[in-house]
Amino acid sequence: MATLKKKIWIVLDSRGFGGIESHVEQLALGLSSARTDVTVVFLNQYGEHPIQKRLLYHGLDCQILDGRIVSLWQAIRKDMPDVIHTHGYKAGILARPIAKMMGITCASTFHSGEVKEGKMKFYDWVDRHTAFLANQVYAVSTPVLESIPCPAKLANNFVNVEDSEASNGDQIAFVGRLSKEKAPERFVHLAKRFPHLEFHVYGDGPMLKSLEKSAPQNLTFHGAQSDMRKVWNLIGLLVIPSRAEGLPMSSLEAMARGIPVAAFNVGALGQLIEHNHNGWLLEQGDMNGLVEVIHQWRNSDVVQRAEWRMRAISTIKKDYSAEAVVPQLLKAYATAAK
Repeated sequence: MATLKKKIWIVLDSRGFGGIESHVEQLALGLSSARTDVTVVFLNQYGEHPIQKRLLYHGLDCQILDGRIVSLWQAIRKDMPDVIHTHGYKAGILARPIAKMMGITCASTFHSGEVKEGKMKFYDWVDRHTAFLANQVYAVSTPVLESIPCPAKLANNFVNVEDSEASNGDQIAFVGRLSKEKAPERFVHLAKRFPHLEFHVYGDGPMLKSLEKSAPQNLTFHGAQSDMRKVWNLIGLLVIPSRAEGLPMSSLEAMARGIPVAAFNVGALGQLIEHNHNGWLLEQGDMNGLVEVIHQWRNSDVVQRAEWRMRAISTIKKDYSAEAVVPQLLKAYATAAK
């Protein structure tokens, strides 16, 4: 007799594409490859979502609600998933109590560790202090884990390596949201230090206009990308100069394609990157160290670059691939249900 597929909902509230959205895409594809019935549920409609087309292309179901808690309640009661996995503060705050009342296994992943301001500070507090309603709580880095006031587990972000073609590009790039915690102005400073090299920024955010005003001519802003798969093949070195991080999806996606990463030691990057082995890990704010890394990378030969490339790919396959992480996640879902 055939066993019924486990029905899993991945719930988020999203307007664009960033680390959480990239994680959700990889999670949905990974769970689907493990023969589960996956639906990605967007709490509100903000226009066509960047990852929706890609999910549909892979045969995954998507639901888009109208932002009201009653609509979420009705959709859950109608579909009755076995597991609801939330991402982001709004999804967690709304879906956890509903799952609790309906007796549905619920998991929540926390991605962000930076200090919030204004309304976001309040929402972030509520999100963390209602996390106990979930059966399983995950954090993508140790600093994020330490900010959750209930029992939680460290869980690796991951990527599907089968979809990751090795890059043959040579761009020096920043990929991510242009906001204070990501410190994109440090990348602008690097570009000024190397006027003979081309630097590229892929992303959007509140700092865009101020960055454009101070940017040198050798720095190009490409804006947010709806499909980074078309971009990764152009990149040879990824720079992550952040002040705060969890475990950024950009680092995993880059390394899965053999692109070494130069980053400051924040969040879980110290667990991912081994200095001068599969990338470069520097003390927070060590801009001179980043300058030296760019010199080293630019002056390296084909053999050395091939070694960095293979080590980066090997790191991802071993500990940060869907094949390594998804079976553990499914086991945790089953344990929570019991």
